[in-house]
Amino acid sequence: MGAWGTGISSNDTFADIYGQFIELYNEGLSVPEITKRLIDENQETINLPEDATNFWFAIANGQWDCKALDNEILTKVDQIIQTGEDLRVWKELDASPADLKAREKVLIKFLSKLKTEKDKPRKRTKKKLFDSIFKKGDCLVYKMDNGNFGGAFVLTDEKETEVGTNYIAITTIDKADKPTLDDFKKAEVYIKRVNEISFKGTEMHKDWIDQPQIGGFSAFNYKNHGLEIEVIGQLPIFKEYKIRTDRQMGFGWIVLKSAIPFKDEYIKINGQVKTKFKLSEWTKKHWL
Repeated sequence: MGAWGTGISSNDTFADIYGQFIELYNEGLSVPEITKRLIDENQETINLPEDATNFWFAIANGQWDCKALDNEILTKVDQIIQTGEDLRVWKELDASPADLKAREKVLIKFLSKLKTEKDKPRKRTKKKLFDSIFKKGDCLVYKMDNGNFGGAFVLTDEKETEVGTNYIAITTIDKADKPTLDDFKKAEVYIKRVNEISFKGTEMHKDWIDQPQIGGFSAFNYKNHGLEIEVIGQLPIFKEYKIRTDRQMGFGWIVLKSAIPFKDEYIKINGQVKTKFKLSEWTKKHWL
């Protein structure tokens, strides 16, 4: 059951089912469609005595919120509460007398709410989707913490996703004057030596690797942070950047200001990298 309190919503089953109910409602499904789908997809939960009551409570609460409480569902919840079925489950899970008393009060209040018709149905809320901030191939320049200009190159873009991610390569560009497209054509990707943790079975291993500073920058958490980013142009991408699912990295935008200025200090602490590669890995045609 995964309960953390005596409240109707204070357990994993209720929270999960109710959350799915509202998510499907916001996607435009009707209440009967949602109810059938959740019942069909959660037969295992329904057949577990310790989870079943919370499943039906979540369905009833979702329907009530949408002002579409089905009489059959209400009757089922009424029966669960009036027969003491839910309290019996709590007793079998060794609930204390104080918790049982508190739970009983919660159940009575919940049933009373369900039997009181809601004034208005819950409003459907459209999930906000984001386009990534920049376009694939954009060459970005910005002032860094050391007063110089830095440069980064946009490898991917996307439209209408939950976070709107650009995968961006931070370069080693570090100039007093604003960089040009020629600087980007010759630019190297900034690489850091990092101690990567991996597991072989239950045994933990630490290995030093050279890690290109390429990561996801999201529109969802885009903030200026005093960072003015200018797109000075585009370079064509001939080789698509493949996002490694086992080594995805997410960056905050502010890292663009600090990564290169801290480079020498980072090398002193963790050592010099042994590999190098340029943006031309993606921006230059490679013939077989």
